[in-house]
Formats: sequence, structure tokens, C-alpha cells
Amino acid sequence: MAGHVDNEIVINAPMELVWSMTNDVASWPQLFNEYASAEIIERRGETVTFRLALHPDETGTVWSWVSERTADQTTRTVQAHRVETGPFAYMNIRWEYEQRPEGVRMRWIQDFAMKPGALLDDAGMTERLNRNTRVQMRIIRNKVETAARADRQLAGRRILVTGGTRGIGRGIVLAAARAGAQVVTCYRKPGEAVTTLEHELARVSGKHTVLRADVCDENDVDRLLAECQASLGGLDAVVNNAGAFVPKPYEELDTADWSDTLRGNLTAAHLVSKGAIPLLGQGSSIVNIGSTVASIGMTGGVHYTAVKSALVGMTRSLARELGPRGIRVNTVSPGRIATEALDALPQDVADQQRRIFSSFAALGRLGTVEEVAHAVLFLISEHATYVTGQNIHVDGCV
Repeated sequence: MAGHVDNEIVINAPMELVWSMTNDVASWPQLFNEYASAEIIERRGETVTFRLALHPDETGTVWSWVSERTADQTTRTVQAHRVETGPFAYMNIRWEYEQRPEGVRMRWIQDFAMKPGALLDDAGMTERLNRNTRVQMRIIRNKVETAARADRQLAGRRILVTGGTRGIGRGIVLAAARAGAQVVTCYRKPGEAVTTLEHELARVSGKHTVLRADVCDENDVDRLLAECQASLGGLDAVVNNAGAFVPKPYEELDTADWSDTLRGNLTAAHLVSKGAIPLLGQGSSIVNIGSTVASIGMTGGVHYTAVKSALVGMTRSLARELGPRGIRVNTVSPGRIATEALDALPQDVADQQRRIFSSFAALGRLGTVEEVAHAVLFLISEHATYVTGQNIHVDGCV
């Protein structure tokens, strides 16, 4: 006997958006609420090998496995299977996408068999998969349809996002690109995050550029902005996301630590904002990424909270200076957000931090990069044309 599960849902969004968002494996932790992390192991053309990890279960155990999937954009199908099968004798998955008048029909077909002695037999796993798949499909539909609605807001807009290959920055880059914007972003060090972002942006229609540039370096900033001028002809929005922070008790904080934090979080935003002004016209905006700790304080983060507080002051004054030109300036201050940086910690440390920081928020959970990106996209859209000089907290009320 074997298990067979067949579920589908219709998503009211363009095919390209549905396809790109649901096949961006690196961003699955922001698309599915069941995955804590998604690590890309290897790419071979349209075939990707990756490790998925779930959030800890009630016993604190974290389940993970390696899978492989091959996407065929011509037929709009994906074939996938588990490489590390765990309790399964085998697990094969087929994704199908079909354009219909009411939207895109997304279908998942799972064929599997359980190993003898597994906690669930084929019938039990069929019931579990059916229940969970329907939940995840509804979550995905809501997130893709939200992105599709944003598409009407940002179509054709030209956006620079600094530090856009990881965490919150990556979420903003992908959300903006999927919302119809043309995006330029930058990074300091090459690596897997850069490669996977380039790969995902290649799936999204529009002109998108990923450059190596250190926004603490004035020459690099000049080169970055020159590329924005050359490739996009100007900018409609700048998102100062790049930042650096190494926690350290105040008594151990030396001048170099203070200077590095100042340069990485405040001077960089100043250099990019000042250099970008000639590229910004009436109706454009600057968004600085701050932090909610600037308002509540942080042990081991005096240097970080100081510069993030200064960023809020910079935002308010710059909004006054640039307002007569029709340029808006705002800050978005995230609370504790679930990013890959948390997943990079030892498992016990990561689990402890999730529990602690979740308990601080009134909503009882960590935020997602997608939730921060939505706030940024609102501020650079036509829906926020009378919002300037503000500091918007996306922190679950800590």
C-alpha cells in the first residue's frame, strides 16, 4: 500500500508572480509558516538541491531533510523528491500550474510510502499531509495575492536597496521586484546569498541589478549611484538597509567598535542619501531601516541603539529639507525578525532566542521579513504620499 495526496488552490495573481514566488526555495521560510530555514546546497540549471528544517516540535526536536526539485517553466511543472527520506520509504512531489480565468490553479500531488516502524502509517500520513497542505496553500495564496495587489502600486518604479542579499534587505528586494519595480541592490562579500538572489531575480520580470559595493566607502557609493543612473535613468526610492552590529558590553566597547557601528549604520545611510538626491524627483522617497531597540534600549548594544536613534533624527530633519522638493523621508524600525541569521546559530541558542524574543512581543511571535517589506513598499508607493518624517515600528508591540 502507498500514500497519495492531491490538493489544489486557485491564486488570483499573474502566472509569473505565482511561479516566481513559489519556486524561490531560499525564501520558503517566508512563504510557508512551517519551515524555519531553507539552505540551498547545489544548483544545476533548473534543478536545486536544498535542506529544509521545520520549527521545533513540542519536544524541542527540529526535523530536517534534503530534497531535490526540477522546475520546467515551459510546461509549468515541477518534479521533486526527498533525497533524505527519513520516515518515508520514498516521497515524490509534482507541482502543476495552470492559468484559468479566475487565476492560477496550483496543484500539489504527493506519492509516498512510509517505512515499517514509522510513527505514522500510510493512512495516517495521508491524513496529516492533506490537513497541513491545505493550510499551507491558503497561507501561500494570501501572501501571493498580497504581492499581486502591491504590483499595481510599484509598476515601473526604480528602487535602490542597500545590503539586499540577506535578511530584511533580501525580503525588500524580492518584494519590490515582484511588485513590478526595477531594483538595484548591493553587497559587500560574495557568496551563496548573492548567487541565490541573482537566480531568483532572473525569474522576475523587469531589470534588476546586483552589484558589489561597500556603502561605507564614498567611491563605492559613487559607483553604485552611477549604475543606477546608467541602468535606470534615475531613482524613485532609496532604501538604506545596509547595517553592521556586533554586540558588546559598554565597558568593553572600544573606539574601533564605535566607529565601525557609526560608519556601517549612519554614515553609510548619509553617503547614499546625499549622493542619491540628484537622482530623485518629485514624488520619490527615502526609507531608512532603523530598529525598535532605539526606543527601548538594549544590553550590549549601546553603540547600535545610539546610531539607530541618530538615524531617526536624521530622517526627521531630512524630511523637512527635502519636503519642498516633493521627496519624502521615513524610517521603518523592525523588532526581532526571523531571518537566516537566527538559523545560523547553534540550534539550542536559536530556539532559546526565539522563545525569549517571542515573549517580548504582544503578538507572541517573531516578525517576518515579508512584514517589514510590506511596510517599506507602502512608504514608497502612491498610498503614502502624505507620510514623511515618520518612524514606523514593525515590532509586534514590544
